[in-house]
Amino acid sequence: MTQARQQTREDVEVFLQRFFGPGNRAWPGMDPEYRYKDRSIPFVEALQRGDDAPIVLPRAYTDRDRFAMYVIARDQGDRSNTAELIRAFAGPTYVAYEEQIGIQPVRLDADDPVERAILDFAGDRPTFRLDTGRTLEHRGNLANVLLLMQKTVASRPPRLWRVAKPIGRLLAEFDASLAAGAEAASSVVLDHLAAAGGVTATNLANLRIKRLDRLGRSREILSLPELADVVSQNPPAPVKEAILNAVYAALEGPLAENDLSAAQELLVERGRFVPDLLDIDVSSLGSQAITVLLMAVTVLDDVPTLHRLVEAVQHGNRADELSPLVWDDSRRALQGRYEETADTPQPSCPLEPTAAEAAQESTAAHLPINSWQSLLAAVTARSSEGKLALENRSWLSWPSPAADDVALAAFLDGLEDHAAEEAWRAVGAVIDAVGYEAPAGLTAHAFIRNAVTFDRFGPGDLAVLQALTEIALRAAPSARTYTELLDEIGAERGRWVSPERAPIALDFVDRLFLAACPNAEARSNLAYALLEPLWLHQQRLDKADLAFAQRLSQELGIPFEWEPPAGDGDQGESPSEIPPLTLLLYSLDEAVLARCREEIGRLAPAVKVTTASDHVGTPQLRQKARTADVIVLATRCAKHAATGFIDQHAVTEHIGYANGSGSASLLRAAVDKLRAAAAVSS
Repeated sequence: MTQARQQTREDVEVFLQRFFGPGNRAWPGMDPEYRYKDRSIPFVEALQRGDDAPIVLPRAYTDRDRFAMYVIARDQGDRSNTAELIRAFAGPTYVAYEEQIGIQPVRLDADDPVERAILDFAGDRPTFRLDTGRTLEHRGNLANVLLLMQKTVASRPPRLWRVAKPIGRLLAEFDASLAAGAEAASSVVLDHLAAAGGVTATNLANLRIKRLDRLGRSREILSLPELADVVSQNPPAPVKEAILNAVYAALEGPLAENDLSAAQELLVERGRFVPDLLDIDVSSLGSQAITVLLMAVTVLDDVPTLHRLVEAVQHGNRADELSPLVWDDSRRALQGRYEETADTPQPSCPLEPTAAEAAQESTAAHLPINSWQSLLAAVTARSSEGKLALENRSWLSWPSPAADDVALAAFLDGLEDHAAEEAWRAVGAVIDAVGYEAPAGLTAHAFIRNAVTFDRFGPGDLAVLQALTEIALRAAPSARTYTELLDEIGAERGRWVSPERAPIALDFVDRLFLAACPNAEARSNLAYALLEPLWLHQQRLDKADLAFAQRLSQELGIPFEWEPPAGDGDQGESPSEIPPLTLLLYSLDEAVLARCREEIGRLAPAVKVTTASDHVGTPQLRQKARTADVIVLATRCAKHAATGFIDQHAVTEHIGYANGSGSASLLRAAVDKLRAAAAVSS
């Protein structure tokens, strides 16, 4: 029985009276004499009957000319399923939405009487608020398609909504989505993991923390109610580092002003979990996490741990990465303690390893995993050592996969089906490790063949496929390899190219334009194949997607005739009408930044665009973050030191994330956020 059906008829009637009460003139007080009651009655009757479909109710605001439809999921775990239903029936034709994959629930306002009624009735079930145009025709169209959605779901035979994927595949898809910068897709996969069962609450919290860390949303990590439980369970190294990064974000201001005392006071206040994280191996940690550890052990006067940390920093030549204020203070504290406790010189070698380090060394001795080839071998063999190496990101200290590109590709291509499917668990690590430096083109191509073979065309998979394509093309393949690669990508295009996924398809086409082309015919064939479905259904495209598709078509010589959209439709404010705003775009791919900046200049000429590709926080990045009205980030291979820095110093609440690493994904996210900011300012 669903959560909605467990509520009594009396609960439903009380909720309806409150929903149609103050703040909602769609059916004031459910007055039986109200002239336009027939527009609301079908949705009310569906709720009263308890149909096995999402709850849908209309709202006409009393204080402004605004209309919205609320869609409430039937169960807490049905967020992604409800979003898919909305997209399938309403899509971009009737509803404007920010995210490229799926429509996201809203945070309801407890001070609004209508939304307070929903909160009290629905609890933590996902609720979607769908806005549309101001004309009665637009509003009627949205109401009609949502009523059709309800009737269709209610009339179908009873069945389970969720088609179960193996937990291992979902976990691999989640990690790969994060690595590829697919922000919305990683959220969808996380919802699937929560709904699938088989993953503990603590492990789900670990994944949520990893995602927030990637997005730079440190303040949300420290406010998680389950954080204490996570720390007590000895989480993997990346989760520990994420928590330490979040603590550093609170200390960054005083440290930048060389106020060590204030930073230490904040550490005591905000870092209550840090003492439980001191046994971590620092060799793979970033400078922010190490800085927090050094400050903590100095404040705690933990000499053995301080000695171990200082030795590790010196051994890895990491001192230049740290705050000089903290590093000098730590060394002085260590030297002072040695002078107090001994007259003889202290040994220059590290102290004896901790129990955790000894256990890691024992594991390594059992099955050494110290290279990409050994990692892939362990992962495909489903060994616990391979899983642990992925969880703890042991690969951070290794050379790039590009150094062993030929051997890794040969290994992947030689795997049997079962082992090849397991190998996908490592794709996120490979994408992260390759970054935007020397590409591992053959390895990326081998993973692309893997994706096509195993039908990996889900939301997260497509962003990963695009990232792999970028790596493969950046490696300047031969004409033959280039042709094979493009043929493989285009072979199953009919299964994933659609107006709803336009930014993904456009990301592929844009990469074809940006990359070197050893075979013009192969490039034209794939570009034509990816653009044709969008051209055939161009009336369903978002305006930004339509404009970019037209530009790509011209640049690549694809003879499609693109028509401008007729009026504003239901897609929100036209980009050309967006008022003067300052937009900050962040990505490590400077070619994508340049393309997106140029296109926004054409679409929204009043908008001032600044860009950033910093790996760490800088005074210039701080100034850009503080002065931006809208911020949009592409998080593929992004470093927390930069994304967290931006989030920490941003004044605006209009911060968005691209759902991929290409120009189209960044452009769509930017236009959506600009529209949202413009709507608020008006």
